Amino acid sequence: TPEPTSYEIEKLLARADAWHDSNTTPQRLAQVNRLTADYYQACYRGSWAQPYLAERFGTDLADHPDLQPGYAPASWTNLVTHLHRHGITDDEMLAAGVAATASTGRLIDRFRDRAVFPITHDGVVLGFVGRRHPDRTDDDHAGPKYLNTGDTLLFHKGDQLYTTGRLDPHVTPVIVEGPLDAIAVTIATEGRCVGVAPLGTSLTDDQAAQLRTAGHRTPIVATDADLAGRVAAERDYWILTPYGHHPRHAALPDGTDPADLLATGRADVLVKAVEQAKPLADALIDERFDHLPPAEAALEALRVIAAQPANHWETGVQHLAERLPAPASVLRTALRDLVEAWNHDPRHAAQTALNDVSQVKNRLTRAQIGDVSEHLIASRTDRNLGKAPDYARPMAPRGVQR
Repeated sequence: TPEPTSYEIEKLLARADAWHDSNTTPQRLAQVNRLTADYYQACYRGSWAQPYLAERFGTDLADHPDLQPGYAPASWTNLVTHLHRHGITDDEMLAAGVAATASTGRLIDRFRDRAVFPITHDGVVLGFVGRRHPDRTDDDHAGPKYLNTGDTLLFHKGDQLYTTGRLDPHVTPVIVEGPLDAIAVTIATEGRCVGVAPLGTSLTDDQAAQLRTAGHRTPIVATDADLAGRVAAERDYWILTPYGHHPRHAALPDGTDPADLLATGRADVLVKAVEQAKPLADALIDERFDHLPPAEAALEALRVIAAQPANHWETGVQHLAERLPAPASVLRTALRDLVEAWNHDPRHAAQTALNDVSQVKNRLTRAQIGDVSEHLIASRTDRNLGKAPDYARPMAPRGVQR
């Protein structure tokens, strides 16, 4: 695990000072969040959230012990009133992030008319993520599609993954892009895998460290099968590998994501993609050889290999030698320098690659545009040939009319 940077040390000290200066405690804010989660769960049955989620996931989540789904009522102050009855003060609600101050100065519920899931760590509710009503749009002024608890003393979204179960050693974490995708993975695999998702951010160093602390070193990356998802997978590789991870990649059908696969009755496709996940490094190396000249692709591929665990270096070199005219001995020499740089400061080496993610995005974008153009040209050519007078259509057998 990389040594903490000066920025990270300063961040930890600042948070310790914030708790010291606060009028509350972690235990008290956790209690506020627990009362809030219980209230949302009590409102879940009979709300639109229950049938909506049951349809999306093919099962009723009401009694799921890990997901604990809830519903935040549409009214302005239902939760505030409920918490007041339990002796929670306005300042405590604001500190926990479950309430906000309106422009009138009145205290109102932060989450309204949303399906809500608690964000937990070691059984403690740190915050919430809420999905707005599916019929609402940005034009309805109903807030963002997904709303997280704001930054509080207890919850920092860049630090914490949304998890759909305990990250025990016998389960495999699957990194996806959103909360519903994470739930879909856990349900489809019947708990053999646990879906995890960043919260309103790309994957962060703190989240990679969280997985490492839980004892996992081979998480699966199952980002959406579109341009943004492929770029996210590239970025995830360089965030995970400095922490000793050897991530794998679940290749989903083009244009899909885990939640949509489950919602459209293709759970088997999702499960198969997860079970057949291959090293994410392979996907990155293939991208280089698909879109770069061989010499440049080889150097970039060696950077990817250098970030892998040591027992994968020789295999990586051999596979690379099969794609190039260069002998394996030359590749080993080049790899040695890259490995030394990686071992000296893995996060610095990874940051160099992260700075180049925009170039990967540009290459993938050009390739995508090229594929679309070829498809359009081919379809237009077929139509034009069909209109040409000398176009030879297959003749029907005698006695058969078309």
